[in-house]
Amino acid sequence: MPTRYQRILLLFAVLTSLPCANAQEKKGYTSSPRRALTAPELLDTPDEWVERSLGWANDMLDRFAPQAVEHPVRRAALIRLDDVLHIESAPRKHLVQQFYRARMEKAVREIEAARVASCIKIWKLYNHGFLVRTPSVSLAFDIVPGTSVPGFTVETGLIERLAEQSDALFISHQHGDHANIAVARLFLDRNKPVIVPPGLWTDQDIAAKLTYLKRSTEQVHSVPIHNGRQTLKVVVYPGHQGEQIANNVYLVTTPEGSTVVHTGDQSGAEGPGSDFDWIDQIGQDHQVDVLMPNCWTTDIKRMARGVNPKLIITGHENEMGHTVDHREDYTQTYNRLFGTRYPYIVMTWGEAYHYCGSPAQKR
Repeated sequence: MPTRYQRILLLFAVLTSLPCANAQEKKGYTSSPRRALTAPELLDTPDEWVERSLGWANDMLDRFAPQAVEHPVRRAALIRLDDVLHIESAPRKHLVQQFYRARMEKAVREIEAARVASCIKIWKLYNHGFLVRTPSVSLAFDIVPGTSVPGFTVETGLIERLAEQSDALFISHQHGDHANIAVARLFLDRNKPVIVPPGLWTDQDIAAKLTYLKRSTEQVHSVPIHNGRQTLKVVVYPGHQGEQIANNVYLVTTPEGSTVVHTGDQSGAEGPGSDFDWIDQIGQDHQVDVLMPNCWTTDIKRMARGVNPKLIITGHENEMGHTVDHREDYTQTYNRLFGTRYPYIVMTWGEAYHYCGSPAQKR
């Protein structure tokens, strides 16, 4: 006799197999078949609604912080953010830009004040940008100031403060929502190592200062930080976005022994000879604490099984430089992870989670 939870999973599988739910045909109320399971976006909406929505969502997210067992009001606030950020004109709206900058400024202030006595504290910044802090190190991943939309960036001074608080910057691949040469320069100016994928900025004057590590499933690199006083252990998996773009998947182990995996825009084909050949083995070779995947990666549940992390914190939702049909929303993240046995946390810009061992309850 199946359990109630198994019956729910079966019902979800049946519903998502129906033609109207699996997004095989485009409906008149949505921009793309791939967004059939999320609320449709609007071309524009009154500023009053945007201001009230952002104000309410901001207050609810502050009141109900990220937790392994998520409060329903918190999820409602993230879904309301989806509604606002999927207005086609949202990146150009002053209210949205102001909300973004305020969230980022708040996060940097918190990072400057935070002293992590144990475990790992992780701030989700913009897009797939994270800052990971342990008692001895602070690691930055895919930090960018915003988008190319005029007004949708933070000031250089804020990124400078973030660089001061970091010990190394990891960049996954060449795309501008993950790699920013001005940000890299700020880290290099402070003698912080910047680890990049093959070919990135090799024609620029900073190339000699960048760290190009060999992409290998077996080699463990030692990356010195703090002027050589400490060392990070780094595996650079030979990932890809699509078939052609080199995308470094970083597995980083801190001096305390905590291990995180950041995937960048890892995606591509399945089947024999694909990147899943090594993704499926990561958890057998390493004990991973936190996986930070791009929320739209190919088969995120299979990736989770391969990495076998104690916690998942997703990234890449609501990249405002993308068209609305490719602004991956929080709703889709919940849909994609529904039924996984791995604990996961969905966060928005500027939020943080203090991880200490496996969350008490799995979903």
